[in-house]
Amino acid sequence: MQDKAIAAIGRLALQKGSQSEPYLLYVQNMFPSVNYDMILSKFSLFKGEDQLSCEFAGVDVEKVSETTYSKYLYRGGSPRGGDVTFTTKSGDLAKKLNTLLTVQLKNVITLCRSTGSASDLALLLALQQRLTEDYTQVLSELQDVYGQLDKKRQQSSGFSICFEYEGKRLYLADFSIFQHQVLLSGTSGKSEKYGVTSQGKDQFCSVCLQKKPLLHGFASPFKYATVDKPGMVSGFFDQRGNWKNYPICSDCSLEFEYGQKYVSQKLRKYFYGSSYFAIPKTVLGNDKKGLDQALNLLTGLEFQLDEAEKERRVEDRIMQEIGKETNYFTLNLLFFDENPTTKAIKIKLLLEEILPSRFRKLFSDTPAKVNPNSLYKAAYRIKKEPYDLKFSFGLFKQFYEDDFYSIVNDVFVGRPINKQTLYSRFMAQIRANYNKAQISDSYVEPAGLTILKAHLLLNYLADLSLITVNPITMIQNENLIDEEAKVEQKYGRAFDEVLFQQFVANNTNFLDDNYKVGIFAVGVLVRLLLNIQQRDLGGTPFEKKLKGYKLDPATLKTVYLETVAKLAQYRDYGRRYESLSRIISEYFILNSHQLHTISNNELSFYFVAGLEMAYRFRIENSQTNETKVNN
Repeated sequence: MQDKAIAAIGRLALQKGSQSEPYLLYVQNMFPSVNYDMILSKFSLFKGEDQLSCEFAGVDVEKVSETTYSKYLYRGGSPRGGDVTFTTKSGDLAKKLNTLLTVQLKNVITLCRSTGSASDLALLLALQQRLTEDYTQVLSELQDVYGQLDKKRQQSSGFSICFEYEGKRLYLADFSIFQHQVLLSGTSGKSEKYGVTSQGKDQFCSVCLQKKPLLHGFASPFKYATVDKPGMVSGFFDQRGNWKNYPICSDCSLEFEYGQKYVSQKLRKYFYGSSYFAIPKTVLGNDKKGLDQALNLLTGLEFQLDEAEKERRVEDRIMQEIGKETNYFTLNLLFFDENPTTKAIKIKLLLEEILPSRFRKLFSDTPAKVNPNSLYKAAYRIKKEPYDLKFSFGLFKQFYEDDFYSIVNDVFVGRPINKQTLYSRFMAQIRANYNKAQISDSYVEPAGLTILKAHLLLNYLADLSLITVNPITMIQNENLIDEEAKVEQKYGRAFDEVLFQQFVANNTNFLDDNYKVGIFAVGVLVRLLLNIQQRDLGGTPFEKKLKGYKLDPATLKTVYLETVAKLAQYRDYGRRYESLSRIISEYFILNSHQLHTISNNELSFYFVAGLEMAYRFRIENSQTNETKVNN
């Protein structure tokens, strides 16, 4: 369960003393990852014999960074009541200052009267008096300074208050009452939310599994654990009983908060456009050294690929580095979508307890086996530079754009892949690109490259045993080489059966059934005709017969017969393509009764594959020798 893993991370962070004060956990950075301006109203403090007084000392601007934001104690609040402390985002400063004086200041004074110190109360009362008397001047100077900022700086700026005493500048974080205010805001929702209180006593915590005196019902720091609607709560839809569904003790809730912050800030990564948290868990319980080692690994996985590696993806490189580790830990990969406004996350996929050896298998070992295939060498070009086609999960992303999480889950957990779904995905892409190419001059991925990508995926999945293959043996003609030599000497050579047989033998994960070889061979034959038409007619009218690659058994048989009829118009066709005709007879015609047992997508895929790979069998070397017979 990832909650226990997150709590363990928080426990380690607490023990290492990464944050010495609990209230710091709930301080927020209003503009993360950027340096921004904080507009400060300054008040000078003077300690008299009987009371503390303060004077307005002007307005200042400070730069805020990741290392300094905590001293301003910003924590977002409600739109009506303002933020938790005086620190807030800039905007309508008249409204902001009025809220501070009439709402926020009164609230913190009330809190201080019950839980604060006398010195903090004196400070607040002095501030209240000064703001009331100098309200117009304070607002005017704030607006003047804010107006001097350009629009970009205004949009990412904050407003706060500071004090000056005996030559030292004091911020909100220097006063215990404001620290308590932030801590109270951060922890109050653990048992109180939606207008109800959910607490259990003397029961077992779901995280540490120990019996504790107090259990909270709303202590999960992740916004995917929500019971804002009564229908989401078991136990007769009573939100007060939510502690029974998700009981978390006070100790674990703090560890959980620290762990959540660590995970959100340091373990968030991206995988082909999808956000995920990489949450480690040691194989041996309470292995602090192993957990620390795993966290150091994950937080250090940032890569800038050099020019020689630009065809690789950082996502796969990260997974490869994880795969280099031994199995002393597992990873939970939590993929999610985040609402940019509420920050609530919706879990899309949770992969639990994945060992480094699985990452090694998926991202290093299997790709190392399938990538060297000569078919993938110089498969595409970028700015005229040739690149080899290599496996990456981007291939799955291309074919499973609308169902990426599902295929990622199946591959990671080793669930068998439905081959018919694969063929459907392949053909959807091929047909879409074919249709786009007919009406657009913009770049469209060539069908040949798409076929190679499909070929690579089939090899990858077969090596992982996620699809089944049935290697075949072609019918060998012992006198093949001698016969081919005689035909070539007399008529010229247009089809190399030896190359064809070698291709089938070397690609048994691809052509793993006799009928597939036959369909593939028909595609090769049709390409022969299209090449001849392109040469003689400057176009390929026969291409219309292919119906946008939406083929079925009857259509394919008709295409084959009409192709043979067209080619028969050319002198010497019969002898020069005798070996190809023989292959089609043995693998297509004799297996045509099996065509109705396969999907139209599978049939269309292997036909298009033959169409696009036909050049590999040296058809193009003798096209110019064809002469049409006039009837």
